Amino acid sequence: MQITLKPVKSSTKVFKFLEKKGLISVLKPTDKALKTRTKTGTVDILYTSNKRFGSHRLMCIGKRTKKVQFSYHLDNEDLLFINPENIDYQKLYLVFALDKIDVFGKKLKKNLLNSKDFVAVEIVYNDPKLSFFTVLKKTVHCEVVKDEDKQHPIFFVMESSDLKNNKIKHKELNIFVGE
Repeated sequence: MQITLKPVKSSTKVFKFLEKKGLISVLKPTDKALKTRTKTGTVDILYTSNKRFGSHRLMCIGKRTKKVQFSYHLDNEDLLFINPENIDYQKLYLVFALDKIDVFGKKLKKNLLNSKDFVAVEIVYNDPKLSFFTVLKKTVHCEVVKDEDKQHPIFFVMESSDLKNNKIKHKELNIFVGE
């Protein structure tokens, strides 16, 4: 089975859709932080990683993968698409399955997946609304690049130091990101 996905541009509408599906959480001010009237401000914890996965880590990722290889994590991870040097990167896509691993695995096993089960989002850098977000636990996803004669993209990930990358075997499922 082969599935070809047409990437969609990153937009507030796409990110609201992914949030509604429970796949990401966009970093944004909370009402508590916005409305505080205390002299020193306030702290509003968005989430704390489960201690069984260890302490947080920050990684710099140089991505060269051109083939979709899905994985998932058992806890959240934060993605930061920052390009302070304004390097002309190859296009980077973040491909999401629209179901968490439990449902995705069942559909994969029964060969029921089609293009409507996925979205390929073209990543934008340095956008305060679209370049920093949390991929929520058990979200099936991967990053792939467009083969261009440019520098491969770099991005940052913050996650628990003991968090495992659970790769999903899907040899019969070939997904291509194309325009």
